[in-house]
Amino acid sequence: MKERIFKYLLESGSGVAADKILSDVLKIHAPDPHSANTILTGILAQDARFIFAQGFWHLSSYSKEPKSDFDKAVVLYLQSPDGSETLRGLRGAIRHADSSIKEFTASATINIIARMRSEIEGHMLVVWSSRELRLWNGLFHSKGLEAWQGNTLYLQRLATRALDRKPSKLQAEDMAFALGISPADEERPRKIVQYLHRCWLLLLDRVPAEFRRTPDSLREWTDGPEKAIDFSRFAFGPGFLRQLPGTSGVYIMKDREGTVLYVGKSRNLKRRVSSYFTPHALRQPKITRIHERLQSIEVQQTGNEVEALLLEMRLIKHFRPVINLQTEIHHRRANRHEGRNLLLFVADAESRKVRIYFFRNGIFAGRHSAPLGRPPAKRLREKIRALFFAPGRRGRRRGEIWEKEIISRWLNANIKRLNCLDVDEAKNPEAVLELLRNYLCDPDRLMHKVYYR
Repeated sequence: MKERIFKYLLESGSGVAADKILSDVLKIHAPDPHSANTILTGILAQDARFIFAQGFWHLSSYSKEPKSDFDKAVVLYLQSPDGSETLRGLRGAIRHADSSIKEFTASATINIIARMRSEIEGHMLVVWSSRELRLWNGLFHSKGLEAWQGNTLYLQRLATRALDRKPSKLQAEDMAFALGISPADEERPRKIVQYLHRCWLLLLDRVPAEFRRTPDSLREWTDGPEKAIDFSRFAFGPGFLRQLPGTSGVYIMKDREGTVLYVGKSRNLKRRVSSYFTPHALRQPKITRIHERLQSIEVQQTGNEVEALLLEMRLIKHFRPVINLQTEIHHRRANRHEGRNLLLFVADAESRKVRIYFFRNGIFAGRHSAPLGRPPAKRLREKIRALFFAPGRRGRRRGEIWEKEIISRWLNANIKRLNCLDVDEAKNPEAVLELLRNYLCDPDRLMHKVYYR
């Protein structure tokens, strides 16, 4: 069954949907695409030749390449009960190139260990880390056998590079989620070595083709430096990134014709913009698309994060950037802040003032600057009455769906660290103004505490 699917995908030359594979190859008609994919996953999930990505099934690039030294790889798993490098209680398993698996313990006879040693001679050994290799050689030494000197590849190093993780924070079980497979039963060496073998093939598929020719070329990629950013394609260099301010604001990315590609906002422009120019960023599809057309970057500083959000919204609405994800707003279930009437406070300790942002029905409706330590001025009181309580005012400005959605998402993500006054809960202008007076006359509430009323 798997071979028929393999041949079908090989002839197709591109990804194929699960329902079409079932229909064309197995003559099975699934009621819907989700059911079809569930059925096919049950058939192919444990075969590293097949990959499911972006809604289609593909053949892994490794499965289509000529046979190499990697096909003779032997995967080794060793487990010490107390996590030390002593041999007491040591057990493990070996998966050979022919898919056979043999389990063993440190108490095995010298003949069994010697036969295992001879069977892997001439093959590449895949182990998780150098610790396992030391345990392996310690076992040989205890039996009076020669230490392993053959080709060895450390799976942890490969995973660190392929998954862009820190070695100190990457454990073997962490690969399951990153690679989209099920973790193994930690109490069964046979299952774990099968899991490690599958991880090995899936990780190998993430290595550039030119480095999959030999074990030496693979080690060159695994241990080598990340690909550097080529700034010669842009109208700016690393110096531009170093001089960016560490304050809130908006950044605008443009192509050679001056067309806006992407608009973003950040609480720290220097950190955010610089993150687009790291080796890790080159692996992200959205950033790769930006790099393909990027020529220049403009930044506009704002007084705070709220100002940055509002400016970003206006720029997105005006330019409609082709790569900006925030233009792709879809309908979804409303959250607790959508359509709310709020006063949002952003205090400035240096100027002893507070910026008050008005949101009516979840849409930005204006701002006002007020001094701290004083009750609300007449102009502010009149503005609140007119905006939220005048007859016919509250439903007048409807706004666009994407604008309301962005505000709602941002409030939902940041509400725990913001100071807000809920107009709907206060119910009448007198209660709103009394709460506002309490806030303004007690600056510590706005400087150090977070309240949601």
